[in-house]
Amino acid sequence: MINCFLIDIEGTIVKDKSYTPVEGAVQWLKKVKTRGKKFSLVSNNTTHSPKRLLGLLRSKGFELEEDNLDTCMNNTNEWLRQHKIKSCFVIGNQGLKNYLGKEGIKIKKDGLIQAVVVGLDEKINYQKLQTAVKVLVEKDACLVALHYNKVFKNSRGEIAPSVGCIVKALEYASAKRAYVLGKPSKDFYRSVLWRLKVKPRNCIFISDDPLTDLAGAKKLKIKTAFVLSGKYDRSILKNMKVKPDFVYRKISDIKV
Repeated sequence: MINCFLIDIEGTIVKDKSYTPVEGAVQWLKKVKTRGKKFSLVSNNTTHSPKRLLGLLRSKGFELEEDNLDTCMNNTNEWLRQHKIKSCFVIGNQGLKNYLGKEGIKIKKDGLIQAVVVGLDEKINYQKLQTAVKVLVEKDACLVALHYNKVFKNSRGEIAPSVGCIVKALEYASAKRAYVLGKPSKDFYRSVLWRLKVKPRNCIFISDDPLTDLAGAKKLKIKTAFVLSGKYDRSILKNMKVKPDFVYRKISDIKV
């Protein structure tokens, strides 16, 4: 029996980084709460702190509590703390840098740097890549990826390269493997299940990304639902060996 919903945000309950709700999503989530089902918005957002993201979603009409949100940004902060990493070179926007800075992480471009942290950076350039590679190779810093997504829809609704593209380039140049702390990391999914006190067989993961989000969830025996309201249409499934369990036009078509 499904008693827990794990839900992607962009492309699933909101259209893109404009955060306009997908048709019926606000009402669907209210129904989930009314019927006493557990749920978490499991997000790879690297541009807003968890607190700001929660406030933004609430402003769009979603009724959410703090424990309804699990983000790669928060998971990255926890990982850095556990591994006693206090100084990082960050590829990402100012929101990520501000969040890590407030959590006691020193954001540096030279000197003692323990990790290269990679989030979404729409102003990525060769200089940033060169600095990151230099730190990884010469200082033997670890490579930390907030997530590994291939593409995303920007605020204009256009398909654009996502964090995984930058991470892949740095892995190739440095011959290092990134620690992936958001979706589709198994450890990230396991931490969400543990917090919610639910078993994989009682969950369904809903996302617009069958290549990363849902493929990762299936490895843990979580049921998966692919919604067509985001960056991919049904044709993406043609060459996939492991396909989602269900396909829906939008999240409100899923029975609660």
